[in-house]
Amino acid sequence: MRNATHRLLIGAAAALLLASAGWSAEVHLNGAADGRMLTGPQVGDAADIALTYVNANLAALQLTPADVSDLELRDRYTSPNGITHLYWLQRHDGIGVHNGILGVNIAADGSIINVHHRMIPDLATRAPAGGPALQPSTAVQRAAEHLGIESRLSSIDPLEIAGGPTARVTFSDAGISRDPIPAELRYQRRADGTVALAWNVVINRVDSQDWMEVRIDALSGELVDENNWTAHGTNEYRVYPLPLESPNDGPQVLIPEESDATASPFGWHDDDGAAGAEYTDTRGNNVWAQDDLDGNNTGGTRPDGGAGLSFDFAHDDVNDGPTDGTNLQASIVNLFYYNNIMHDISYHYGFDEPAGNFQTNNYGNGGVGNDPVNADALDGSGTDNATFSTPPDGTRPRMSMFLWTAPPSLEVNSPGSIAGTYTVGGASFGALLDATGVTGDLRLTDDGSMGDGTGTTTDACEALPANSMDGLIAVIDRGSCEFGLKVLNAENAGAIAAIVVNNQGDGTLTMGPGVNGGAVTIPSVFLGQSDGDAIKAELPGTVNVTMSKVGVDRDSDFDNGVIAHEYGHGISNRLTGGPSAVGCLPTTIPGGTSEQAGEGWSDFWALVLAAVPSDTATTGRGIGTYLTFEAADGFGIRNARYSTDESTNAIHDYANVGTINAPHGVGEIWMAAVWEMYWELVARYGFDTDFYNGTGGNNLTIQLVIDGMKLQPCQPTFSDARDAILMADMVNNGGDNQCAIWRSFAKRGIGVNADSGDFIRGDETPDYTTPLGCEAGIFTDGFESGNTTAWSNSVP
Repeated sequence: MRNATHRLLIGAAAALLLASAGWSAEVHLNGAADGRMLTGPQVGDAADIALTYVNANLAALQLTPADVSDLELRDRYTSPNGITHLYWLQRHDGIGVHNGILGVNIAADGSIINVHHRMIPDLATRAPAGGPALQPSTAVQRAAEHLGIESRLSSIDPLEIAGGPTARVTFSDAGISRDPIPAELRYQRRADGTVALAWNVVINRVDSQDWMEVRIDALSGELVDENNWTAHGTNEYRVYPLPLESPNDGPQVLIPEESDATASPFGWHDDDGAAGAEYTDTRGNNVWAQDDLDGNNTGGTRPDGGAGLSFDFAHDDVNDGPTDGTNLQASIVNLFYYNNIMHDISYHYGFDEPAGNFQTNNYGNGGVGNDPVNADALDGSGTDNATFSTPPDGTRPRMSMFLWTAPPSLEVNSPGSIAGTYTVGGASFGALLDATGVTGDLRLTDDGSMGDGTGTTTDACEALPANSMDGLIAVIDRGSCEFGLKVLNAENAGAIAAIVVNNQGDGTLTMGPGVNGGAVTIPSVFLGQSDGDAIKAELPGTVNVTMSKVGVDRDSDFDNGVIAHEYGHGISNRLTGGPSAVGCLPTTIPGGTSEQAGEGWSDFWALVLAAVPSDTATTGRGIGTYLTFEAADGFGIRNARYSTDESTNAIHDYANVGTINAPHGVGEIWMAAVWEMYWELVARYGFDTDFYNGTGGNNLTIQLVIDGMKLQPCQPTFSDARDAILMADMVNNGGDNQCAIWRSFAKRGIGVNADSGDFIRGDETPDYTTPLGCEAGIFTDGFESGNTTAWSNSVP
């Protein structure tokens, strides 16, 4: 519906379908098409203003009076721009709804900016009658069974019984969790529209970096849904300083502490709020950094800077391995430094204490403290990866940075016509190659099935005939299934190793494990398309190759872009839906496939903080190029470089969300649109090297991204996130940049009529148009001319 007061962002057909299924779609009330607020200025407490409006507009919100009769205000804070952000949790009989968030944003003058929710309509009639049939201890057992860790399960002993409507019980760690295990009742909507009463069980796994929240049906004991909180004196530090992204961009430099007086008023080694450092090692108010070589999250060594806090440790990745010489100390110092940089810079744009940032002591500024980042260098629990686990405000997150193995090499020994060394990517699963490697003859796989839509039988997406690869190295075409599954199918058919050939160009990448990679025990490599075609042209003749590793492994703690990326997960998780609702990013229904933008928001931080004045809009930017042993202008761990030149990254288009890899490839598409916006605004306002207080287009972009996260609903689609950025520009800048923002998103297919579908990746509809006011030149670049005539076509 659309009128001068508000717009309800849900298609009529979709709304009818969802209502008939009992599924609660996003309901989002925005201001009028000319950018006005939902209401005019009002006097009173922001929460009272919000609830009065909600109760007066229940029909538009598709809610009943009972739906809003038991709301719990979970989070409330005010940003520097004067907006008060309010987040309520829907409850029924005192039991909360998972992700049932009602968000209202109030301007400084009491005007209502927008209202959005993902509550369950008419919950009172849809909720199951009666209480739970399943004991909470049994729910913990079922959760462990689902996670495949029931074999570790020991006695489930209650430590605390809080009772109440949620029947909360806290159990011992039971041998499977790093922390006591809480279980409490919640309502959870299912994919078919019905509502489950479920036990919500939180297990911080001891055998991995995963911090799981699992919901078990309190009546049947079946899995309902799950989410993972994981997606880490002289005062001088020898580091790769801002804006260096990695050793690719410059040498280590010994610099004085750069703690910001606003964000870290007592320095980086304080946590009591009084003058003088509490720690002389790599601990402080914002982060505790240490090694985790044994991969058990119990904390390892920390370099000590002494009374003068001098952390001068050299890094040599040419002659020494990651733990040789002083490399380990240097890595922990760099990790400590850049986590603090991320904390202090993001603080200036509104990721502060009330918004749920990461600090031990909040210095009386609101929010919940006691949650600095646990940052683990050289985490021994994995390789070729990095993770960030984000629990709700007040619980410590964990950043885990891993070793990246030296690149594999593929040597074709015969026939002579194609003999030579080929560039390949590795895999973050299966056996690691060593200097000796694996030698064998090649055979192209044939799974006999073209039913997966790829038009090929050589992608090993289906089981291969038994013994068809005995003693051979499998050659597999890239297709629609996960890398781990392909290689596992080859191994099960007897292969001693595998080569996956790219079908999307000559780029190489590090293959992720997917669901099945953990079961793979053979090595595998990833080969570019042209090289792969040349080798396959010699088959089924005899082609003999050697796969091995060359060079020294690298430490991700020296790649500031990867650290920024991981910290960015903490920012987007804490800001979307409020700091208590850290499961709000995935746009999935139970059983669906995520189309969320989280990986893109994280790439944003890696790119924006490594920008330099000499960069141009068409400068190609990769992610993690140091770790993939590429030059700074390589692809790194992405499908293509970020650039405004579509000829270099045509895959970064909304039309490709359903076919590109998830979640990282999906995030690339979102980030490509944000990068277009970045360059539109830099072209207009210039580039400012002051990342903290600058006034350039780069600073403006960071502010819009942060405020957009706060304004978007729980489980935001791409169009939700785009609209939130547009609204942030309205509030912050009077709408001066509306056309620039629209052009950026429309260029990548997220235009006026783009449709995100129904939370199922692949049902999106791209659109490349901007509002007619921009197309007609009425607004050449927003409202900078003072023309505030209503848009003739605006946000759908």
